[in-house]
Amino acid sequence: MVDCFPDSTCPCCGNTDVTVHDTPFYRHQVHEIPKPTIDITEYRLYSGQCQHCNELLRAKKPDHVSQGIMGPNLLSYIAVLAGQYHLSIRKTRSLLKEQFGTTFSIGAISEAQTKVASMLTPLHQAIRDSIQTAPLVHVDETSHPRNDEEGLRWCWLVASENLVYEKILFSRSMHSAKTVLGEHYSGFVVSDQCPSYNWINPEKHQLCWSHVTRNLQQIADYSGGGYTAYVGRRLTLIANMIFRIRHRLERKEITHGQYLRRMQRLQKSLDDWLEKGSTLIVQRYKGRCEKLQQHRQSLWLFLNDTSIPLTNNEAERRIRGCVIQRKISYGTTSDAGDKFRGRIHSLVETCKKRGLSTYAVLSEIVQAVTARQPYPNVFNL
Repeated sequence: MVDCFPDSTCPCCGNTDVTVHDTPFYRHQVHEIPKPTIDITEYRLYSGQCQHCNELLRAKKPDHVSQGIMGPNLLSYIAVLAGQYHLSIRKTRSLLKEQFGTTFSIGAISEAQTKVASMLTPLHQAIRDSIQTAPLVHVDETSHPRNDEEGLRWCWLVASENLVYEKILFSRSMHSAKTVLGEHYSGFVVSDQCPSYNWINPEKHQLCWSHVTRNLQQIADYSGGGYTAYVGRRLTLIANMIFRIRHRLERKEITHGQYLRRMQRLQKSLDDWLEKGSTLIVQRYKGRCEKLQQHRQSLWLFLNDTSIPLTNNEAERRIRGCVIQRKISYGTTSDAGDKFRGRIHSLVETCKKRGLSTYAVLSEIVQAVTARQPYPNVFNL
């Protein structure tokens, strides 16, 4: 803080008797960052020899010292650059060199990410166990390439009210869905229409109406027009009305009774038009209508509980970071890379949900593990 005082001589009359007020009339703040520096501490270990038995004695590093060449803060910084800001290993290397003037090899940065992934193992498992007991979750999945493989792997995401769990698995199968959700999960699940979730009890499985509307719009946009496009337009209109009425309820423009009555009328209309859609000549769209009829119960769970959302947008938003990193940094090359991405994204998205600093939370974990202290319960799980 710098105090600036007026001249002791009045420019108007030349009087030198000027009384300075106790409080400033204006405050001007200038934000600046200090020059980035990196601290390098060298530990010199000496040896000695017993004068009686000639036993060779060697010094040991202090217990709190990191085993590698990177300290806890640098490890956390590298992990956050990748997980939250989607920098590739080479871009991270370039940034560190420009900021601090220190060059690390590609292998050293990759090893740093592997170390952080290992340190996040207890937290990742705790998030999984806690999220599998949540009353309602959103689930989604997206492709994840391995740069040295032709086939795809899949990044799975499960999001509850205040937790996010990500894990990269080999397939998009039902078995993978059971792995991330828990085979005996008893809460409500909001998902898209992927067949991997068909094992979930229909009384607990809400389908995303955004995906349903998008599929119905494709029927309405059928290039052949005619009766097929007409049925699609009617179905799309009903789906849009469902959103409109739900939004009116949320804005308290209608009562809950009015909401239910209008939804029940739309429910009947949708059933009628899906029945007509099941007679379409175009097999693709006919099958789409039949599938919605088959999963009819999963379309309307939100009527029984207003806490159940209409869409799976929460999972779509949370998995976006994985998609961005896939596009910028491409895929991974090892199982260690898969573990790092799943665990760091779980941490990043959970911190976003809770309004916490990812770097601060990760630094607390890495420092505790490095110093061999008790593992911190950063999310009170």
